[in-house]
Amino acid sequence: MSPLYDLILQRKGELQTETVQVTDAAQAWRLGRERYPHCIRGVVRRDAGRDGSTAEPSKRR
Repeated sequence: MSPLYDLILQRKGELQTETVQVTDAAQAWRLGRERYPHCIRGVVRRDAGRDGSTAEPSKRR
């Protein structure tokens, strides 16, 4: 099973993500540039933690 990557997009001044399943980061970038040539800003691999859990955002204080 291929890993999941989040494409980071900037649309109308706001950051959004779209999850894609591809073989590597280079392919994620390629796909992002093909689909969103003017708004792709980054690629991040989604990776499960050692215990199988996923990362969660911290809560604002």
